[in-house]
Amino acid sequence: MHSDVFGDLREWGRVLEELQQLTRGRALDGHQDALLRLLRYRDNWRLREAALEAVRSVSSPSEALLTEVTRIMSDATLYNEVRVLAAEALAQCIATGRADKGRRNAAIEQQAIDQMHALLDTQQPPVLHQAIRRVLPTVE
Repeated sequence: MHSDVFGDLREWGRVLEELQQLTRGRALDGHQDALLRLLRYRDNWRLREAALEAVRSVSSPSEALLTEVTRIMSDATLYNEVRVLAAEALAQCIATGRADKGRRNAAIEQQAIDQMHALLDTQQPPVLHQAIRRVLPTVE
């Protein structure tokens, strides 16, 4: 993986531009650690949402990336929209990962699917339940 190309996350406009360039250039696979940093950054919702959108274009998601997106989806302290974005991004990552012949993340993918089922079995916001029900068939 390459070094963190995003630098100071407080310069969020520049960071968003760099993220868009990496996404358009299909270069995010080499910058997954930097993408993780955006997902974990709690001081700017725009960066986290943009990172979740960008995760969908990662062709070979790492275990750490899948784990972080699952954590965001499951975090009841976060706002519903970001949890829905995480569920959608996670489903896309799992589907993409399954197309990869190596499938090195099969166990973590299954844990993410199990977590989706667990969220459906607990009291959650209806919008999250709807999103999970919508994406779950694509990964099962």
